[in-house]
Amino acid sequence: MLIDKRTLLKNALLLSSTNFLAELAWAEQVHFNHNKIEVYASALTHIDGKHYIALFDENGTILWKKELTDRAHAPIFHPSLAIVGVVARRPGFYLNLYDMNSAAKIVEIAPTKHHHFYGHGLFTTTGEWLVTPENHYPSGQGKIFIRDWRNNTVTSQFPSYGIGPHEIHFLNKDVLVVANGGLQTHPNNDRRIVNIDSMKPNLAFISISTGKLLKKLELPVEWQQLSIRHMDINQFGEIVVGFQYQGKASDDMPLVGHASFEDTKINILDMPPQIKQRFRQYCGSVTFDKSGKLLAISSPRGGIVAYWDMETRRYFEHHNYGDVCGIAPTSEKNCFLLTTGQGKRVIVNPINDQKITLAAMNQYQWDNHIHRLST
Repeated sequence: MLIDKRTLLKNALLLSSTNFLAELAWAEQVHFNHNKIEVYASALTHIDGKHYIALFDENGTILWKKELTDRAHAPIFHPSLAIVGVVARRPGFYLNLYDMNSAAKIVEIAPTKHHHFYGHGLFTTTGEWLVTPENHYPSGQGKIFIRDWRNNTVTSQFPSYGIGPHEIHFLNKDVLVVANGGLQTHPNNDRRIVNIDSMKPNLAFISISTGKLLKKLELPVEWQQLSIRHMDINQFGEIVVGFQYQGKASDDMPLVGHASFEDTKINILDMPPQIKQRFRQYCGSVTFDKSGKLLAISSPRGGIVAYWDMETRRYFEHHNYGDVCGIAPTSEKNCFLLTTGQGKRVIVNPINDQKITLAAMNQYQWDNHIHRLST
């Protein structure tokens, strides 16, 4: 394979069902040799209707792809081991983990009874536990599950302190930030929102060690149909969220918010009216660049990616790409890798307007999110 790692890790991740757990117990935690390769992961759908998770490098070369039973949403990288995962799209009923060397499936995790995944998840900062937002669909209440991924067991669970927990991130090693979208759905008809008139989206700050709510930021009543779906957190503790408005298309509503743990409300980032109109009430991926000072947010409905200078909180620029949604930072500041539902992968730098198109693959529809293996 193109990925270069120490022999110890390779041996530790030989994935036979009889020896994997024993070998993993003594595996030394190591990182990739990033001097040779950058690694990205994303879900995709082939023109023939089959679904995959794919791993590829900075040149666009696909290292491997594995077929999935259903459409997926967001990938997950382990912070120190050669493991990548992917979560099924809402209402999701699988979460697969793979060895990045061999592409062999390590484990397939299913939600507990009467729950489904929301398409996102992450490992704790030490990599010891796997965290997932889930829907207890009989009650509609959001849950956070903590699992020992090595033996596929739930170690703890607690409320998400809202309905429809979607994307989650760590503010620090103990504080989990949850984007509770506010949308109550049921897997029997998952695109039907049953609480449109009583939505209460929020950002919840939760202690991962105790499961207790530390703080909750809610939107004012007039904005309660702004579903908080996707977000990112930079190295300065700034949180940016993208909204998906569930009301009338003609309503003038904010679409991007920012906050910190110290704030008492979710603040709004300004957008030029013509750019806001282009977003069509829908934000897709939300991502900071490597420096944490440049923000990119996509709208697949509008075929647009917009950028903000987060030092001044001002809108900066935009790019047009049909059905664009996936965004990941690259190893260079001010640069992003974009993916589209039309098979494109493009590295962009909105500061100098540089655009580099990687290998175009029209037979692939890249899914909503792309993640980069952090250095």
